[in-house]
Amino acid sequence: MSHFARLWMILALAVLVAVVYAPSTIVLGEQWTDFVNITYTHGWLILAVSIALAIRDRDALTGAHARVSPLALAALLVCSFAWLVCYRASIQDLHITILPAIFWLAATTAFGPVVGRALLFPVLFVYFAEPSWGQLSNPLQALTVAAMHVALAITGPHTWISGALVHIPNGTFEIQEGCSGLHFMIVGLAVAALHGELRRDPWRTRVAQLTLMTALALLGNWVRVYVIIQVGYLTDMHSSLLANHYWFGWGVFGVALVAFFWIRARLDPQPPADVTAASASAPAPDIHARTDVAGFVIAAVVLVALPGASAAVRLLRAPPPFTAIAAVPRAPWAPAPVDFHSSWQPVFEGADFEQRMAFARAGDDTVEVFAVTYRNQRQGAKLVGSDNTLFGGGLQLRSDTVVNSSAGAFRESEVEERVSPYGLQLMWWRYRAAGRDFVNPIASQLWYGLNATLGHPSAFLVAFRTACHPDCAAARLELRGFAESAAVQ
Repeated sequence: MSHFARLWMILALAVLVAVVYAPSTIVLGEQWTDFVNITYTHGWLILAVSIALAIRDRDALTGAHARVSPLALAALLVCSFAWLVCYRASIQDLHITILPAIFWLAATTAFGPVVGRALLFPVLFVYFAEPSWGQLSNPLQALTVAAMHVALAITGPHTWISGALVHIPNGTFEIQEGCSGLHFMIVGLAVAALHGELRRDPWRTRVAQLTLMTALALLGNWVRVYVIIQVGYLTDMHSSLLANHYWFGWGVFGVALVAFFWIRARLDPQPPADVTAASASAPAPDIHARTDVAGFVIAAVVLVALPGASAAVRLLRAPPPFTAIAAVPRAPWAPAPVDFHSSWQPVFEGADFEQRMAFARAGDDTVEVFAVTYRNQRQGAKLVGSDNTLFGGGLQLRSDTVVNSSAGAFRESEVEERVSPYGLQLMWWRYRAAGRDFVNPIASQLWYGLNATLGHPSAFLVAFRTACHPDCAAARLELRGFAESAAVQ
């Protein structure tokens, strides 16, 4: 068998991972072709560079003795199961983050740790195209706001900053998430990492390169935002730069890149001598075709086993009859009229069933009840989603804690009406997933995902709300009594 047959087997494993774990592959493809939110449109270039890096090291990939790695095999099983749980739980950032690791573990399982080491950087490089970087948007946005606060206080003009809004004498700027500089940060770190890899620099040097690029990317974005604000002030908000500053940002980032290479050229040691030619001229060890094929088959079977078994079991097990959650309190609580036009208007996208109820007892305020049911959670239709809000647009959160009662734990939220900030209210709420109650959203989703690997569990949320009359301490006692008397079913 040709040495290059192993390269084809590695490629076949990559294709198999992309097909079997298609939900993650589809998400990445959508993000890399999203030219409206262009943060990850560099993804295809990152993938092409990763493939080129693997081809560059083809001698290491094809020249090593193949042997199945039991440790990588065990890790592959764990990662495959973790991906399955996260996918069923619709935790998108996690299951797409696990995808490159699954491919790397499959290749290492099939051909051994030497091949795994050769593929390590190309696979890690793919992470510069992962949408999971979006978790840094808010921190980077906050850093940008803080930097503008300091810079404008030193240089002027007179500025008042409220949240993400920067008020200057002749206008207002909003530093949105798109102004966080996340795209510049990701691309800059990718360039720095590739620079160190092509030079074969030691890890200490690579860390210094990444640190410098982080600082330059932050500084470049702050300069971009600062200049735009100053231009707006000096032109009385009439400059065309205010409406179209995308390419200006990349121009500033280009200057940061030039600074990076100029500085590193003076600080970095000379790269080690190229050993590629020596390794290419050395006689390749004898590679046994049977060992390669056996490792490939083992890795391929493991890749398919858990997702295939899960799909088969779920197909054979019919979903249970649909049931909606309800809260039915005992006497002396009695049904009361529901104010469907109140300030409390929760939003849960794609819910299968929503229920509004109200109960009262003599001498007490009314307790409103909201319950929402998802028969089958999926992306865009799940309890814990970015488009969902328990408080709606009419209420804003003041404080949040967890309280215990004989009916179990609840998350307690003190809220107030946005149009009337003196109308304090208290809310108790919790999730129920696959028959268990949770006050932690991620825990409820993971428990749901774990049970959804072999079945069709439902997911619920139930919330109670009452006014803080005469105060929230009295409202807390009232909600405690209501929760302990209500049979949530």
